[in-house]
Amino acid sequence: MRNHIDIDYVHSRAIVREIGERLRASLKPERELPASLRMQIDRLRELEEQSSSIIPAAKRWKKPRG
Repeated sequence: MRNHIDIDYVHSRAIVREIGERLRASLKPERELPASLRMQIDRLRELEEQSSSIIPAAKRWKKPRG
């Protein structure tokens, strides 16, 4: 069991903000995928568009390519 620590609202929010800032800094999106990986993802999308759904009534989800 974790030890309970009493932290007031102000300090709790400061900790949450700091964690968020560090996560954003470490999880910045890459500028661009390597060409080989981008080609594989595009090929997977093409194959997915050609295949039938395993859920007959499901609509295709059109995720923007980018």
